[in-house]
Amino acid sequence: MKTKLLLILIIIICMFFLTGCYNAEGLETLAYAVAVGIDKGENNKIKLSLQIAQLTSSSESSGRK
Repeated sequence: MKTKLLLILIIIICMFFLTGCYNAEGLETLAYAVAVGIDKGENNKIKLSLQIAQLTSSSESSGRK
């Protein structure tokens, strides 16, 4: 009985400390690759091209400020 109570107590404590919100970054600060291109470059090297999406807030995209 004591081991079950101890296990439940440990799980409850972990729920508060392991929530995943520490040092979280918003979606506005991240870069999203929309397209990836892989080409053969000079001297048989690989050339990697990325197209990154530029995120705007909903108020900017609708024209309101």
